[in-house]
Amino acid sequence: MKKKDILVTAILILCIAASLFLRHRDKEPPTPEEALQDVLARVNGLIELDGLPLEDAIKQVRGNGKLVLVSFEDPNCVHCIELDKKLNRLDDITLYTFLIPILTEDSAAKSRRIWCAPDPASAWNDWMLKRQMPSGAGDCDTSALDRNLELGEKIGILGVPYVFRAK
Repeated sequence: MKKKDILVTAILILCIAASLFLRHRDKEPPTPEEALQDVLARVNGLIELDGLPLEDAIKQVRGNGKLVLVSFEDPNCVHCIELDKKLNRLDDITLYTFLIPILTEDSAAKSRRIWCAPDPASAWNDWMLKRQMPSGAGDCDTSALDRNLELGEKIGILGVPYVFRAK
């Protein structure tokens, strides 16, 4: 390749990257109502909370917690990040997040660090919303993550994110 061709290619790549960055940067976050509509559209069905090991999930309650959702997510899942941005816009929600690290080995390492953090909910939100690495060392009892993988298989989770609404 000639130097001119390389330079033109590099400029083209930079222009495309800048365009994508500006488009994403200028995009307004959804209103809470829009976020709720988007989240509810992702719901895959209803689930009984009584049959779930809720102690193996990260629990978050906002407002009165009236809307109860159960999600199965991987920390490296791009679609999970988008879902969590919308979930973060909702008030009056109780959210149970089951970490199922299925995408990469790094997913398992991050899940352990999140689970072992002093405040797993904050660690999860910091990672998913701000891309701040979880502070936990990952050296606590992480058998819940193995149980979550088994639960996901039992329920038939084939991908992430997977969202249920509580009955």
